[in-house]
Amino acid sequence: MRRGVRPSVIAAIAVPITFTLACLQAPGPNGAALSGAASGDPDAEVRDFRIHELAARVRTMPPGVDRDYFAGILASRAARSEEALRLLNGVLPVLRETQPQRAAVALEALAETYSATYRYRDASRIYEELAPLASHLPQPVDDDVALARILADAPAQTIAWTGPVRLKTSRNPIGSVNGTLTVGGTPVEWLLDTGANYSVVSRSLARQLGLTPLAGAAMVGSGVTGLKSALEVGIVPRVEIGGATVSHVVAIILEDANLRVGPEGNAYQIHAILGYPVLRALGRVTFTRQGEFLAGEAAEQARTSAPMFMRGLTPAVECEVAGEPLLFTFDTGASSSNFSVRYYERFRQDAKSWRTSTVESGGAGGTVRREMFVQPRVDLKVGGANVALKDVTIFSTAMNAGIDVLFGNLGQDFVDGFDSFTLDFSTMAFSFGAPIRAIAVRP
Repeated sequence: MRRGVRPSVIAAIAVPITFTLACLQAPGPNGAALSGAASGDPDAEVRDFRIHELAARVRTMPPGVDRDYFAGILASRAARSEEALRLLNGVLPVLRETQPQRAAVALEALAETYSATYRYRDASRIYEELAPLASHLPQPVDDDVALARILADAPAQTIAWTGPVRLKTSRNPIGSVNGTLTVGGTPVEWLLDTGANYSVVSRSLARQLGLTPLAGAAMVGSGVTGLKSALEVGIVPRVEIGGATVSHVVAIILEDANLRVGPEGNAYQIHAILGYPVLRALGRVTFTRQGEFLAGEAAEQARTSAPMFMRGLTPAVECEVAGEPLLFTFDTGASSSNFSVRYYERFRQDAKSWRTSTVESGGAGGTVRREMFVQPRVDLKVGGANVALKDVTIFSTAMNAGIDVLFGNLGQDFVDGFDSFTLDFSTMAFSFGAPIRAIAVRP
């Protein structure tokens, strides 16, 4: 696969693994997000994830249903789960009667919040309520409902600590980070992936671990290729991660072939991916360039940071581009960054300096080839740090998938210039360690 657009196997899988990724996204007439339209419309601010504008508006609203609805959406995206549940459940009866479109958005946010906090029975109930209102959302929710039904009776994930987490990590052949975790006394190599909405295991590993699939099946599609594959779900009883033991880990079971990345004869086989629900449970996690994964007390504490928000079950980092704060999902399972049709529409006036290239994108179910724009350099400001991305691929049309929702997806090239980076899920902040200074090479 071409390095420039290889999303995480599971960002490609992962974006829709939670099946709620295109929430609140209404495509424009050419398939692009209406990021600049209806600037005085709070529903447009919800749809386009214009967090700061919506927050400023909410502060001026009088008490009532409208204020609680928008405040609840903001709380869900800032991972303030209990606040989101209280506000959105409180306004739902009125919204059902008077504003079915807002009711659909509120129900989707509630379902995501229940899923993120391991309350699977409640998530299933809410998805069933959402199904009759699905026509008010930009994408169908059939797969969301199917997955929620499978998980309805699953036990809640829990975590127990006996000490900090300090794991040795290594780069795999596709540029992602692997760490060895213990499952039932067996050491297993897992890809550590912030872009995976759930953890994933291959069919062969599921058999090796003795996982029994839950009743029911659903589909998973690639957020980049649009291809779909069947999945089952298992519950991993215990995953030991250094000084933390996480119990009842939901794991999507995929056929080995759908976790194989690269050309035939030289493909890399992924067997396990540790996703967002486990990383969130660890609270604050740090990845270091020296090959360590730290969590709990061992994780770094930042002096300066950038805000993080949630798009479904995927973390997004606020980055400044050309003076504008824009949201990008961040995926440690992706070797490189790629930007969405929203980015294209916002900066298409600069396209004369871009080039085109045929690239291959991979994910669940296979790969596809397409012509894409490539921007030679993109400068980002992230908290107090400056980041320069090189040769960023850009989708010029909507993919009808998770990549469309924000301005793109950031991969390992986003963090390669720093000695570490930290995601703090307790404060929803992203930070870098010290920048790596370029070493001058004498002729």
